[in-house]
Amino acid sequence: MNTGPIAFRYAKALLKFSAGEHIYSQACVLVLRMQELRQLADAVQKHPEVSLDRKIALLDAALGEPVADELRRFVVLVYEQKRIEYFERMLYSFIEQYRSANAIMVGKLVTAAPVAGLKERLQDALAEKTSASVLLDEHVNPGILGGFVLNIDDYRVDASVEGQFRLLRRELIDNNNRIV
Repeated sequence: MNTGPIAFRYAKALLKFSAGEHIYSQACVLVLRMQELRQLADAVQKHPEVSLDRKIALLDAALGEPVADELRRFVVLVYEQKRIEYFERMLYSFIEQYRSANAIMVGKLVTAAPVAGLKERLQDALAEKTSASVLLDEHVNPGILGGFVLNIDDYRVDASVEGQFRLLRRELIDNNNRIV
């Protein structure tokens, strides 16, 4: 069974039903916690012996605060409709739809060393070009030797030394293969 349409429809309903960034931020935290703790995801989605109240208590504990009323009612609806096994996918779909509806772009910036202000400059430049709110998650990877790699949505800019070496190597191999 293709679960994509199920998750999409429920997420769309949650998006229409919820009003505010609070549900979005709680959904993001829950997705992170469910990724980090697969036992949490399993207890919420896969174990029918865990009661609805216990599932909600687990979600409260994962958030560190009570689940918002709209999200709590959503969990009850999903549970009653016997769709709780798709809950994590519903959250992912909700986050994606929320970002699309509110023009939010999320990306990852990888640099060889910490560069002061690069993240902010890129966020501002991308926000100006796209008319969207841009959020970048910054990581340091000395393996790229220098420069940066930017991934945002389906767009990738590889301005790293490692990427340039890879490109140069590929060109040399292609040119060598044509000669032979």
